[in-house]
Amino acid sequence: MKIAVVAEGKSLDSQVSEKFEKCLYLLIVNMNDLSITAINNEELSGENLANEILKYDCEAVITGDIEKRAFDILADACVTRYYGVGYSVEKALELMDNRSLKLIRSYDGTDNCGGNHH
Repeated sequence: MKIAVVAEGKSLDSQVSEKFEKCLYLLIVNMNDLSITAINNEELSGENLANEILKYDCEAVITGDIEKRAFDILADACVTRYYGVGYSVEKALELMDNRSLKLIRSYDGTDNCGGNHH
């Protein structure tokens, strides 16, 4: 299983980014062996970043705030969204695995689930 994490660095010790679109790196983490593919986010927009997550067939993303268009792309593809700000990538992955990270149900941060998104 692959999990995407928007991060401020390339390693498991890096912090989860506060804003999806402003992250320095997109980390694709293979949960079987914790291997990482780090993608530099110099030129990707929010939509392109979301599409990159889909390209790697990630089941979930750990992020901070996320804009509506990127949220919709991920939600429409059934990618689970978790809020991981304040944690290292490694700790956020651990919390997600233990079902202790907050789900992002709506791009505006509320628990309301709008449209067809689950």
